[in-house]
Amino acid sequence: MHAARRQAAWRALSLCACLGVAGMASAQAVPDDDGPLLRFGLTTGVTASSNRGLDTDSLGSTTELTSRLDFLMRFATPIQALELSGDLGLRSVSGAEAGSLPSGLYEPALTLGYDRQSRDARLDVDLFLRERDVSSSELQFDPDAADFDLLEDTGTQRRFGADVALELRRRAPFGITLSAGYTGLRYSDTDDPDLTDQDRFRMGARFRLDLNPATQATLNARFSTFEDFGDTEGRRDTFSLDGTLRRSMTNGSATLRANATDTEDGTRYTLSAGRTLETELWEVTGVLGLTRGVDGNVDPTGELGLTRALPNGELTASLARTVRSNTDDEEQEVTTLRLGYATQLTPLTAFNASYAFTDRDAADDGDDGSFSVLSVGVQHSLTRDWSLNVGLQHRINDDATSGKASDSQLSITVRRSLLVRR
Repeated sequence: MHAARRQAAWRALSLCACLGVAGMASAQAVPDDDGPLLRFGLTTGVTASSNRGLDTDSLGSTTELTSRLDFLMRFATPIQALELSGDLGLRSVSGAEAGSLPSGLYEPALTLGYDRQSRDARLDVDLFLRERDVSSSELQFDPDAADFDLLEDTGTQRRFGADVALELRRRAPFGITLSAGYTGLRYSDTDDPDLTDQDRFRMGARFRLDLNPATQATLNARFSTFEDFGDTEGRRDTFSLDGTLRRSMTNGSATLRANATDTEDGTRYTLSAGRTLETELWEVTGVLGLTRGVDGNVDPTGELGLTRALPNGELTASLARTVRSNTDDEEQEVTTLRLGYATQLTPLTAFNASYAFTDRDAADDGDDGSFSVLSVGVQHSLTRDWSLNVGLQHRINDDATSGKASDSQLSITVRRSLLVRR
């Protein structure tokens, strides 16, 4: 059954590629500036890793030769737009991870989006399907939920779902946005019993009230259900109510926020206040708050962010501490540090450097750990269509159970983007 589903995904992607080629021919035959946008890209390169699997006892280096084809088709009118995109990779692996990373076609993806808007309403619909490898060399990291896990297995992870949002009374002082979504996670050809299928349903309603031209109040009500088919605990329901008061000022804005989140483990309360200051060169954001967790403990939370505009680039820094739920709806304390620098060296060459650190402290089972990434990259435009990217990355994973592991990675890729019709 899993093989049949995978073949169906390949056929769908192949069909979309064929449609894209047909559209390209049609576009070249009829030069109309108001026609659909069709874009194709091909990325080819080599990546060398010292410990791609982030094993505490490194198994050795791994080299990957990859090519990835992607496409984007967009059909738009003044009131609506339909966008279809996808990509598919071809890979050859040698070295330590050759056994856990299969060579050949890998990780296809498809997304379909539709939006329609009128003077006072907007509808957005998104559907997605993505496959990715499951192996000891793939670090599954979700920066929004601060989840990072090494999946010690082989096989395929398939993520699919849909999101719908309807915004009403967009220009009125009082507006409402209704949303709903579903995400499914399926594993195939795996042996690890901890890799189990999951479903998440979510729905929400956002109410906006413009008190005056400078002050806005919002109320967000969200409900979600999470079910892990391999967990005897059953379905977990979460309900969240979030209220925010925001006032715009001549040099920034001020916010006051209150949140209550009810989970299967208890109720979490958060109260915070924030201020943003903006000058010609600087933007400073500060948030201070208190969170009462499901265990009854009160923890300080907050965020400090800095952005500095440079003559040819930008410098950013942020430090944040929050108490929130992870992807399994379990509470955890999360501390994040992010640093970034980007500049345009020449009209054709850009340079960027970044550092990200995330520390997770789980509230119950001691699933603690930290993950950090240091990246440096150079991008150079060879021609109008061709570009060269060189990147160096160093990763460190420190898990409370398995220990500390690191990996250094060098990648060189060449990309060509072809805009067929616009």
